[in-house]
Amino acid sequence: MRAVRALTGISVSPDQPWLPGLPHAVTGLGTGFVFGAQACLTGLLLATLASFVVYLPLTALTLNGGRPIATGTPAPPLTTPAQAVLLGLWTLTAWGVAALSA
Repeated sequence: MRAVRALTGISVSPDQPWLPGLPHAVTGLGTGFVFGAQACLTGLLLATLASFVVYLPLTALTLNGGRPIATGTPAPPLTTPAQAVLLGLWTLTAWGVAALSA
C-alpha cells in the first residue's frame, strides 16, 4: 500500500501526479460510446482496481530496483515512460473488460 501512496501522491508529495488522471478518464469513458454505459462502468472499475492492486505496486518495485520502498525514504520519481506504460495497461484493461462485459 505504501507503493501506491508513494506513486500516486496521496499524502506523500503534492508535485507528483495522482492516478487515474485526465488521460485515464478520457480513454476509459471512450468505451461508453462503443459498448454502452454499463460495460463502460465495469471497465473503469476493474481497470482502476487492477491499477491500484497490480500495476502501481509493480511499477514502484521496478523504479526502485526491485526493492520495496523503505519507510522514511522518498518514493522513486514516476518517469514519463512509466506513466505511458501505466496509461497503456490501464487503457487495455478498461477496453478489454468493457468488451468482455458487453
